[in-house]
Amino acid sequence: MILQFNKSSGKLSRPAKTQKVLAALCASSICASLLSVSISAPSVSAQEERSSGTTRGGNDIAPGTVLKGSATYTVPKGTPFKLKLTQVPTNGLRLLDRDLDGNLLPAQLNDEICAKVSEDIYIDDHKVIPEGTVFHGKVSRIHDPRRFYRKGWLEVSFDSLKTPDGRRFAFKVDADNFKTSTAKSKLKGTGRILSHAAGGAIVGTLVAYQLTGGMKGTAESKGMNLAIGAAAGALIAGGYAAYEKGPRAVLEPGDDLNMAIDSDLLMPAAVEPKVRPKAYSLEGLDVTIKKIKTKKDNLAGGCYFKILEVSIDNNTDHSLNAIDCYLLDSEGNKHPLTAGLDEDSEFIFHVEPNSISQHKMSFRVDFPHLKYTLVWLDHNSRRVCYKQPLPL
Repeated sequence: MILQFNKSSGKLSRPAKTQKVLAALCASSICASLLSVSISAPSVSAQEERSSGTTRGGNDIAPGTVLKGSATYTVPKGTPFKLKLTQVPTNGLRLLDRDLDGNLLPAQLNDEICAKVSEDIYIDDHKVIPEGTVFHGKVSRIHDPRRFYRKGWLEVSFDSLKTPDGRRFAFKVDADNFKTSTAKSKLKGTGRILSHAAGGAIVGTLVAYQLTGGMKGTAESKGMNLAIGAAAGALIAGGYAAYEKGPRAVLEPGDDLNMAIDSDLLMPAAVEPKVRPKAYSLEGLDVTIKKIKTKKDNLAGGCYFKILEVSIDNNTDHSLNAIDCYLLDSEGNKHPLTAGLDEDSEFIFHVEPNSISQHKMSFRVDFPHLKYTLVWLDHNSRRVCYKQPLPL
């Protein structure tokens, strides 16, 4: 830097040209600073406006409000479902749904049906499809009966499902009521063939005895005629039993359906009911079901009897009447206590307060494979005082 000496003042000073340059630089820097402040001010104000706008929007949500979202779960392909038929086509009268022998009429193509899930479906410990979910569909294919008296079976196509909380979903899947061969079914088929063969052997022996001259022919052939007749009769009767086809496929409420989805299914988590279930049990009343039997009544149009052997410990001040007892099926139908097939069956009795008694009760039902619940009402208030599902 170049400095000049001022003789009058005796001090060093910058030249006048340098001072002018420095003044110009200072002026330009001041102008640049003012310009940057004016540009940044609108952006700061806009940011503050946005912030205040957000705050104003947030004031619309009441304090303490919890925002909830829905979780969707994937039911993997191949997941098995346990279904039971609940609603099938009917002619309105029970007798019109059966033939003269009391058997159900064969199923028809495109018959509309409903089936319920018999157990909860969980995905990752979350209930996705609860018990009681109803599937709607129709019969899509009917398979003919098979040899060895094996009955026909059906294929069902479902198009929607409805959960117990009222939600409905479109859902396409196929199911069937085909029953695989088990040791019990094989033993039953073998027993049927053997019984036919035994009957045929007896008939063949009698026929051979008559055709060969009775006792004289038997003596001359040393019993070979009877052996040949028995063998021929057994062979013919056993062959007929093996060749005979079973009954045609029917739709019976309570029958099991086999279903496994063929693609992934997206379902929201099931909504649990908010109402707590009521405890239908009178304090001090204990009903123990010791034994359950199902018998068919061939004289009453193919109906069945549910026979219960129960022990009633009525340690209360209330009395119980047989007229107030009934079975409730899974479709809401009531089946009252009736006179049973056995001589020791009771349908008119009275349980005294503070007493223990044993009873054998019979209930007439149309479809034995449905789920049933034993219900007892208070005779005066007509309210349920006892309710217990029957074991399957």
